[in-house]
Amino acid sequence: MTTSTSPQRLLQETFGFPAFRPGQAEAITHLLAGHDTLVVMPTGSGKSLIYQLAALLLPGVTLVISPLVALMKDQVDAMARRHLPATFINSSLTAAEQSRRLRALASPLRPSPKVGEGMGVRIVLVAPERLRSRAFREALSRVPLSLLVVDEAHCLSQWGHDFRPDYLHIADARAEFKPSVTLAMTATATPRVQDDIVTMLGIPQAERIITGFNRPNLTFEVLAAPDERAKLALTQAFLKQAEGAGIIYAGTRRDTEEIAAFAQETMGLRARYYHGALDAATRTEAQDAFMSGDVPLVVATNAFGMGIDRPDVRFVLHYAMPGSLEAYYQEAGRAGRDGLPARAVLLYSPKDSALHEFFIENDSPDASELRTVHNFLKRTAAPGDGPDLGVSPDAIEQATGIGKTKVRVALELLEAAKALRRMPSEAFGQMPVEVLPLPETTLQAISKQVAQRREHKRALLDIMITYAETDACRRRTILQYFGDHSPADAPICCDNCLAREETAEAGDPLSVTGSALTPARPAQSQSERAALIVLDTVARLEWEIGKGTLANLLKGSHAKKMQPYTGEHNFAKFAALPTREIESLVEQLLMAGYLKQTGGGRPTLRLSPRGEAALKARAAITVDLRVVQPAAAQRSKAKQQAGGTVALTGQMLARGLTPEQIAAERALTVYTIYSHLAQLIADQQVELDAVVPRDTQEQIRAAIEKAGSAAYLSPIKALLPEEISYEVIRCVVEAWKREQGAAA
Repeated sequence: MTTSTSPQRLLQETFGFPAFRPGQAEAITHLLAGHDTLVVMPTGSGKSLIYQLAALLLPGVTLVISPLVALMKDQVDAMARRHLPATFINSSLTAAEQSRRLRALASPLRPSPKVGEGMGVRIVLVAPERLRSRAFREALSRVPLSLLVVDEAHCLSQWGHDFRPDYLHIADARAEFKPSVTLAMTATATPRVQDDIVTMLGIPQAERIITGFNRPNLTFEVLAAPDERAKLALTQAFLKQAEGAGIIYAGTRRDTEEIAAFAQETMGLRARYYHGALDAATRTEAQDAFMSGDVPLVVATNAFGMGIDRPDVRFVLHYAMPGSLEAYYQEAGRAGRDGLPARAVLLYSPKDSALHEFFIENDSPDASELRTVHNFLKRTAAPGDGPDLGVSPDAIEQATGIGKTKVRVALELLEAAKALRRMPSEAFGQMPVEVLPLPETTLQAISKQVAQRREHKRALLDIMITYAETDACRRRTILQYFGDHSPADAPICCDNCLAREETAEAGDPLSVTGSALTPARPAQSQSERAALIVLDTVARLEWEIGKGTLANLLKGSHAKKMQPYTGEHNFAKFAALPTREIESLVEQLLMAGYLKQTGGGRPTLRLSPRGEAALKARAAITVDLRVVQPAAAQRSKAKQQAGGTVALTGQMLARGLTPEQIAAERALTVYTIYSHLAQLIADQQVELDAVVPRDTQEQIRAAIEKAGSAAYLSPIKALLPEEISYEVIRCVVEAWKREQGAAA
């Protein structure tokens, strides 16, 4: 250690936190003892604090490898506010500035009597591609490397959801520069991926700290969307009642632009779109607008990726199903980083799997394409002169006609098979390579590996489909996938659990169309009984049935293919209705969550838990209702009737109780009570003066002005006395935001 300062004291004095979160202290202890460590913690649990605090207590430089180039400046700025000696080096800087920072990195470290000050560069953030830079490697070789941090470490594994070939070079750099200790961090890694991480980094004896994958503040929901029209209708209904900031993930670039335009033009929402084909300046502008709070909604492909850490995102809506449960959970985890309730909603159409099947078939090169790329590189290399002067992946794509993704994967596979060797370079668009022989046996071995990867991706897709179609607890499904067998506890778990819980709590089946926990109103009107007939028909069938066939069964069609159905209980029950009206009825029940579709190319119908409860209760269903009642809203209103609400906190405050007294009487934490009060202040239901003394208000308002923003609480807290808590700051911030909005 550089000083005798303890981690606990540094945590309080430098970072302003009273205590470590689960896993943080254990990880820091391992690192300071020289033990390589793998940390797997949920999004928002404080992984970055581990390396930042350890870096201040270790004698040399900490090198952080991260794919988050767009966010490195924000991360370093946040560290600077805490007086941490950090910098970043990436392609967003001019060549002159990169050189200046390299010189600063290579300068000798100076001892300091106070941790974090006067010590030169102690933490440097780079992308994995930087390891190919000669100048960077030379600068790094001149300083003692105490800690190597591999952020988003799941990118190392080809069996994970976001494999990045450049991560494969980290192990070589680790062997060359010999850091005293290595830390690998990720939020999403199955046991298999965890094993891959420690193996690929060469740290098989690493300590493993797995704090669990449960995010109790997230509510998981899946809404059935049989087609694109239904998806758009569900999105509109969802956005009408959604509160706060949110992210919509779409499957294609065109979808991001169209959904954002729909939100702006049809619904009057401030929204931006984001995808990989936009130029860097436009992407940065969209991301900054969202992160600063200027724009509450962004519609994006998965290019809007790791490191999005806006704390107050209240929902993540997936317009299209991701290709794996890992990708889904990481993207959904961008909601609720502040620990407050948030929603993770998936619009599921069985047809979504077709897009992923296309990606699986077209994201890896076949043997012929591998040979083509290898031959092109062999032709461009100067004979007998060692590595060529460099060729870009774009040039390979243009010369061979092979898509960029396949080119990237081909280079990775050829390098792994030792058929080429990429060399260090200063030009990040160029790739100096040494081309080596590619025997036919090696080519066939690579082709076999490609086939294995495709099968693995299909298996991941099957698991994602199982999540979307299951009637079981969705939270438990996620935790089991990640090997987490701890209790799946949460205030509001998922749509499936909510349907079962409502039935159990009421004693009798409940009204699933109402807004609260009330006994089911029996179906009375013709349309209400018609909805139950549809559900009853699906429940009685002993084999699977699609939408069109179900409509024909109820119509009483005598087409040849309908002959096996003529003896069914409800055959021709709707003979007097036009087929299109029957199809519309089935569609409404799908969109309202009473029916669900399963299967891929030819999806079939099943009752959802909600549909089973409605059928058992013979409950009234308003079939022209297209707005899906959100699980979180239903549970919230149920709690309101029971008295365990935000409103009750306001009533108790009005009776003269302090927040501490309210917390004690209701057996809740003071943090929870202040969260209620902050919400009531924002909604103008409680006056700030009733919660926070005037002199404290003035201190906090001055800190907000000095920090220049109320988007994040940490910079404000850093300017205030220790006794002013985050909870009190949040109350003043909500009042400040309300006042600013009124002034505008």
